[in-house]
Amino acid sequence: RNVIAQTSTGDPGNIVMIGAHLDSVEDGPGIVDDGSGVATLLEIASQLGANPSAQNAVRFAFFGGEENGAEGSNGYVRGLSNADRKKIKLYLNVDMVASKNGGYFVQGGKGHDKDESGPPGSATIARVLADQLVKTGVTKPEIIEFVGDDESAFIDAGIPVGGAENGDAERKTTGQAKTWGGQAREHYDPCYHQACDRVDNVNRDVLNHYMRALAGTLAYFATSKAELG
Repeated sequence: RNVIAQTSTGDPGNIVMIGAHLDSVEDGPGIVDDGSGVATLLEIASQLGANPSAQNAVRFAFFGGEENGAEGSNGYVRGLSNADRKKIKLYLNVDMVASKNGGYFVQGGKGHDKDESGPPGSATIARVLADQLVKTGVTKPEIIEFVGDDESAFIDAGIPVGGAENGDAERKTTGQAKTWGGQAREHYDPCYHQACDRVDNVNRDVLNHYMRALAGTLAYFATSKAELG
């Protein structure tokens, strides 16, 4: 099941969309993956309200079935008419933004094909999100490739996409630990897809940086008339 909500204000023909997934793996409670993304969207939506002063409408998506091949997001995009797909100006995916040893990664515009880099305009979204992370005090966020999560259906539909992702089972490098803090040569999330992905696995500092940066990115695009370039 998916839950979709949209502001009453802003141009409904130009929609700025943000999404996170509601489900977790069978073995894990999923507080970081992806309760952290869901919590981020809920907080932003609460602060934004139903009737913000915005140029473009803002749509929030809470997808089911991401851990089962992104069933929710694929079903959602497939269910849109061509006209409704064209109304979505961009999609911003939020998946894991509070890991205990998390890094600061942004997805969009990197890679050798569309599946990795996203459609044209994705690099602009990534650049804005990276800039917003810097404004929160993050040093040198890294822009990386997409890996195939809820953004994939939007990429296939030709919708520009950006992503927020703090790393999962891979290990933080010495250089990243020096720049961002945390433990070098340890997993970004030691509880990734495990039973210990509970509230005490949450890094509130990482969550705070991402939440503020994502809110700033939404505000930037919701109030912009410019085309993505």
